[in-house]
Formats: sequence, structure tokens, C-alpha cells
Amino acid sequence: MNPRNTIARRSFLNNSLALGLTFAITKNAWGNTPQDPVAAAVLGAPSVPTVVSVSPVMRLAPLTEGRPSPVITALAIDPSGQYAAAAGDDHGLRWFALQGSNQPYVNASLLDAHRDWVQAIEISANGKWLASCAKDGTLQVWRRDVRPNEGSGSGADVSASAWERINSQRVAHALFTIKFIGEHSLIAAGFSNSIYRLDLDRMKWSVDHTSECSDIRALAISSDQRTLAYGGRDGAVRLIDMDRVPAVMDQQRECVMEVQAHTNRIRALVFSADDSLIYSVAEDRRLVGIDRKSESIQYQLDVGAGRLMAIERLSEERYAVSGSDNTIRLVQPSKSLGGGRTYQVSNVVPEGTVAAKEIALPKTGKLAGRCKLIGHDGTIAVLRSHGDSLYSGSFDTTIRSWNISDALIHLDDEGRFIHPVSAQFENSGAQERIR
Repeated sequence: MNPRNTIARRSFLNNSLALGLTFAITKNAWGNTPQDPVAAAVLGAPSVPTVVSVSPVMRLAPLTEGRPSPVITALAIDPSGQYAAAAGDDHGLRWFALQGSNQPYVNASLLDAHRDWVQAIEISANGKWLASCAKDGTLQVWRRDVRPNEGSGSGADVSASAWERINSQRVAHALFTIKFIGEHSLIAAGFSNSIYRLDLDRMKWSVDHTSECSDIRALAISSDQRTLAYGGRDGAVRLIDMDRVPAVMDQQRECVMEVQAHTNRIRALVFSADDSLIYSVAEDRRLVGIDRKSESIQYQLDVGAGRLMAIERLSEERYAVSGSDNTIRLVQPSKSLGGGRTYQVSNVVPEGTVAAKEIALPKTGKLAGRCKLIGHDGTIAVLRSHGDSLYSGSFDTTIRSWNISDALIHLDDEGRFIHPVSAQFENSGAQERIR
């Protein structure tokens, strides 16, 4: 195993200047008067010195001096909410604390790198396991030593030495997505029709399911850990019952539901809080909600501004979606927000909603009022939440943190919230660099 290195902070004049402005802007935007610049970066925190500080903008240091920071394509938040792992186009995987100053880069530890773009990072619910996959076809799995009385995922040693790589699997194609199922299994999929399972107890690698889709980009596991949803190039959302054990030993699991939801590649999936609905986003620029009981589309929203890449469930059945137009949209499919900003879909069917494929779709509408988080200047490839905080990773090389409650309070008349740090105008320089 290669020795782990530490990514040192590099003190470049421009970045230091930008960070200095960051603290000043943040203070003015949130109206806080903390005792130090780090506390000024707290999103929505009251003006008391005891508040934990999280930087509003974070960048990863380049692996080589003089090179730019990597674009962010993978991000995971530790269950404690104190640490994160992130990676992108420079193939490196970093582990770092979310709290505290990061001038100009987060002070991160480097785990064993991949040989191509990192596509996904996941941390298990108990904080014990960390996994990553990449276009190099490699799945890497680490185990963290949680010491007695430290609790799951919190208080453990945050240095790279706390993580031990215990498994590395290689397939002959790119891997795009991974998910933990409980504490004992890990599911992976990519540029093939195979969905793989790694038994974490025995470290046994097998093909769990063979799909009709040969390019799988999204996996989601229900909160009860009993159902796996997946989607990819053909636009269909499929379900696998993880409780249904094949009758014959080592036989693959079968698909129990299939709904043609999109006319283009699905990029991300998430279950509703009660597992009754599955929401998907795709390159056809639509957010679709599928009812599991009726196996039909119950909700859809034509965003129309950019290919959608990520979705994350927030509190109160609110969802954040993002993509290639540099904007995060907050959507509440069945509720509305006070002040006249409606999230509910109307019953009007706009012209031109039926795309290339012959798909029977329910009535569709656009948001009567918009809620947008503005600040990135590049494709937003990944969204992660913890508590009331949302974290977004972008091709503009930044990870941004958003306090959702405060953002909703500070919406302008057009339903927009402008990030207080280095905010760009909506759609500025948008490039559909879809990887």
C-alpha cells in the first residue's frame, strides 16, 4: 500500500486576497459579527462565539504545485457532519474537516488515488466504511478504526492513518456509482449492464443483477435498506427487491419494477422520506417522481435550463436539483412556501413536452415561482446534505455550503438566493461539460 501523503496548504497571493474578501462579504450578507474571520464564514449562524464554523467556499489543493484545483465530481459527508471526502478530475481522494479556516485550500489528507476521474464517494451510515469508484474501473474500500467510546462516525481520528484500505476491485469498464446497503454490503455499477455487490464481511465480489441497460449512472437505496433503484442511459427507472433471495444459490436478483421515466440518460435518483416515491433527474432536463405502488409517474417538472446531474433530499420533503446551468433549484413537489413562492406543479400541459420516445406522461407544468441558489460558475455535479446544510461540488473547482433555512428566508423577489461569496450571475459562462 502506498504511504499516505498530506496535501499542504499553499499560500498564493490571489487566493489569500479572495479569501479575505470572502470573510468581509459573508459578514455583510449574514449580518453576523463573529470574533474571528473563521466564525464569519458560518452560514446563517447567530452572532455568538460558540457556533461551529463551516467555510462557505472550499477548494482542494492541486496535487502538483502550479496546477489548478481539481473540478469536483464526487463528495461525501461523514455522518457526524464534521468531515468530508471529495475528489474529481485529478484522480486524488481527499479527507478533510469541514470546520475551520482553509486559506486558500482545505487542509486535507490524501488517500490512495485512482488512475482516472473519480465518479463517486460514499461513507456508510455508521461512519466505519468509505468507498470510491472511478473511470479507471476500480472500486476502493477503506475501513476506519473507531476507538471505544467514540461513537459511530464521530470523534474518530480524522488523519489518513485512521483509514485502512482493505479492498480494491477492478473491472474492465468505468464505474460511475456506488451505494452502501446497511453495514454489510456495497453495490457498484457503471458502463456495463452488471450491478455488482461486495460483501463487506467476507469481501466477496459478485454480480448481483444483470440489467437491460448497459450504462448505469445512478443508484439509490430506500431508507429501510430493502429496495435498490437504478437508472442510466435508456431513461428507465428500475427496482430490485434486496429481500428477495434468489431460489438458486448464486443466482442473480431480478427487476421487480420498470418505469420509462426519461428520454435521456438518468444521472441521479433518490427515494422520498417514506420510500413511497422515487425521484429521478436526467439529461432531458426533467425531474420525475414515480409512485412505487401504482408504478406510474405522479410528478414531473421540466426545468428546461440545463442537463440535470444531481438530486438530494432535504427536510420537509424538499429536494435540491442541479446540473449544467450552474444553478441549484429547491423543489417541493406537493407543497408551497409562504410569500407567494409556489413549488407545486400546475395542471397545465405545456406544448412540446413529449420528446423523441413515445412515453405516456401525466400532466406536466413548470414552477409558478422559482427558488434558486446562485453562486457556482460551472456544472454542479454533486449535492450532499447534512442537517440543514447543503454542500455542492462543481466544475468551477469549488465546494460550497448553503444553510437552507437562511437561504429561504433571504430569497429575493425572483425567488433567488445569491451565495455571499464570489457569487456569479445565473447561467454565467455555463458550459455543458458532461462527463
